Amino acid sequence: MAADANPHGRVDDDGTVLVHDGDTWRPVGSFPDGTPEEALAYFERKFSELEAKVTLAEQRLAAKAPSKDLSTQVEKLLQELVEPSAVGDLAALRERAQSLNEALPALVEAQAQENVAALEEALATREAIVAEMEKLAAQDVATIRWKAAGQRMTELFEQWQNHQQTGPRIPKKTADVLWGRFRTAKNSLEKSRRAHFQELESKTKESKSVKKALIEQAEALAPQGADGIAAYQKLLTQWKGAPRAQRSVEDALWSKFKAAGDVLYQQKAELDAKEDKANAGNLELKRSLLKDFSDILTLHDRDAATARLRLFHEKFGAIGPVPKKDLRALDQEVKKFDAHVRTLEQEFWSKNDPEKKARTSSMAQQLVEAIADLESKIEGASGKGKAELEAELETKRAWLAVVEG
Repeated sequence: MAADANPHGRVDDDGTVLVHDGDTWRPVGSFPDGTPEEALAYFERKFSELEAKVTLAEQRLAAKAPSKDLSTQVEKLLQELVEPSAVGDLAALRERAQSLNEALPALVEAQAQENVAALEEALATREAIVAEMEKLAAQDVATIRWKAAGQRMTELFEQWQNHQQTGPRIPKKTADVLWGRFRTAKNSLEKSRRAHFQELESKTKESKSVKKALIEQAEALAPQGADGIAAYQKLLTQWKGAPRAQRSVEDALWSKFKAAGDVLYQQKAELDAKEDKANAGNLELKRSLLKDFSDILTLHDRDAATARLRLFHEKFGAIGPVPKKDLRALDQEVKKFDAHVRTLEQEFWSKNDPEKKARTSSMAQQLVEAIADLESKIEGASGKGKAELEAELETKRAWLAVVEG
């Protein structure tokens, strides 16, 4: 018999390899074509392979691998370790495998709870995706911003697919209900979107037809120069009332229509510049006239101020137009003259209103009579009554002074 090279195994003289398994030596095989050392080494490698499987299972347990797969793996290991053809510390290896088997129920329970929580989270995620798609589809189609809505619809569909592929498995019945809601909302939104763009395309065609005709009419006004502006403004009103095309088309059409109008306004600007240059002398004359008649603002007699203002307007109007850019400043100065004379006019009529004079005269007469009555009463009064009458008399006299001005 060969010398022992492993406390857990030996090789007999006939080449049989035995393992010390429990209290007995159990034959595990033979290696007739090799030396005893080679025979023993072969079955030690078999043990190492089994040990590697146990180590891998231990690592998977520590990593919390899926309990179902790990249970299958451990069960197979336990079967392989019943009477394996391997040489090594089988008792220790079986003990490790049994420890794995005993730890599995806790892993199964923990993963079951995790699966419940993961399923609840998955259902909430899927429900949120469905709810947002339904919210998009429920919008008033007249107010939907279709570019953003279309982009969001695509994103939600991609989220659904990604969650379906990578998320926890949802019970088929529940998944089918959620998918049915999602698909119905998505189809509704896509249908509305198609209808919107079909209508938009129809309006674009109509708009292009109408606005091309308006552009042609506007371009035909070019020979009229500034005289064509009134006609162009009428065309502009029609343009504003016409259907709108898509943004890019609308911008291109407007650019052409505006260019036709710019031709007319440019010619008007040139004419205005010539007129302003010709009217520059009138500006100096009117400024000089304003200075000469500035005394209007110092007059307080209505008739004198009115006559002076009338003369000013006659001379001012006879001079002729001034450059347009200076017109507003001149008007502001003229308005100061007008406002001053108007104030004098209002003050005059306020003082000389016949009805007001009559009311004042009547009130004064009443106060005079009341004062005379009080004076007669005071002569025969005394004490506190006399003091009250004298106070009332002073009040009436003050009122009379105000009324008589």
